[in-house]
Amino acid sequence: MLFPRLRTTAAVIAGASLGLAAWAQGSPPSVAPPTSAITSPDTPPATRGSSNADTPPAKNGNSTPGTAPAASPSQAAPKPSDSKPAHADAAFMDDAAHAGHYEVEAAQLALKKGQSDAVKGFAKRMVDDHTAASQQLASLAAAKNHKLPDGPSLVQKGKLKLLGTHDGAKFDKSYIDALGPKAHKETIELFEKASSKAHDPDVKAFADKTLPTLREHLKLAEELDRSMNGADKHATRDAPLHNDMKDNRKK
Repeated sequence: MLFPRLRTTAAVIAGASLGLAAWAQGSPPSVAPPTSAITSPDTPPATRGSSNADTPPAKNGNSTPGTAPAASPSQAAPKPSDSKPAHADAAFMDDAAHAGHYEVEAAQLALKKGQSDAVKGFAKRMVDDHTAASQQLASLAAAKNHKLPDGPSLVQKGKLKLLGTHDGAKFDKSYIDALGPKAHKETIELFEKASSKAHDPDVKAFADKTLPTLREHLKLAEELDRSMNGADKHATRDAPLHNDMKDNRKK
């Protein structure tokens, strides 16, 4: 009875050993953990939703970062006026045009007939500055529907004709006497009046813009007058305007 039991036990053990060996030679089933539980030190944390973490959030509208909003179109230049300017403004523009033509034509004579380099240099400056001012005045008058005179006044034409009869040093003296300090003071007074009393803001702006140049011309004319006629001559030439009036009142 003992040997049959031993044989049976040995057979059971042998069968179990064969089963274990067969199981060891096979590949054990792999069970993958849930993907949500897999993490790696090299893997960045998942972002919410399907958006990319490197993609900036979308902005309202179609503008791109660093791009300024489109500028609004500039306003159109004012159209020429169909109405006539105020009488005072029209008179100023006419007087300014006369003075400009007078200055330019007299300066052109000085460039031809003058002797002194100082006189010719002053005349060249007058041609350049008054030509530029006349062009600006012409544009202003056209915008205000006003026709400007195309030359000096009749009185100024007479002075130019007389001035043209001189040459050399005599011309230089006559030129400074006619278009020196006194003439420039009168022009400055004309523009100062328009600057303070003009009805049209564009007319006032033209006067304001031109005044600094006219004042500079006056300083140059005074320096030239002193160099040619002397300080005493310059001092006595402006005074008689008031002294003669006082003497006439006494008489």
